[in-house]
Amino acid sequence: LDLEASLVIRDIYSKIGYKVIMTSIETEEGIDDLRISLKDNISVFAGPSGVGKSSLLNLIDPDYNLKIGEISEKNKRGKHTTRHTEILHLEGNSYVLDSPGFSSLDLDFIEDERELGQYFLEIKKYSHGCKFMNCLHVNEPACEVKKQVEEGEVNSERYANYLMFLEEIKKNRRY
Repeated sequence: LDLEASLVIRDIYSKIGYKVIMTSIETEEGIDDLRISLKDNISVFAGPSGVGKSSLLNLIDPDYNLKIGEISEKNKRGKHTTRHTEILHLEGNSYVLDSPGFSSLDLDFIEDERELGQYFLEIKKYSHGCKFMNCLHVNEPACEVKKQVEEGEVNSERYANYLMFLEEIKKNRRY
């Protein structure tokens, strides 16, 4: 991502309430902040293949010497270099799990589509203002979440992802 796109993403997630640490493998920006954030925690590095999870961990502690791969020229995606989850000790009570990359998101653990909103902090926050307790925030009247999307308090891209995940959950329940 370029800097401008990164800043937009940072702002979206910071506004929701997530702590965002901007890092760079090339400039080593944010590495010290990341080390501090990992201290005395058990953390997981997860994400799509080829985004730099292992490269970032190698910067945090060069003794890890984790194998890193290249991006496929054909499809511009990672090549699944990390094949298993590895628990790495940082220092003291600090551990990090380096996990294999993935190419898709599995939502099978969500059994009822009404649970999905609980995984989106901003949707969870505003859902209490909906007229109906079982509101899915799609077509229901007096939906506070949809109102907050219109007012810009809930990011429209995050809301679109919510709707996409909701459809995926509904589709999987039919099988």
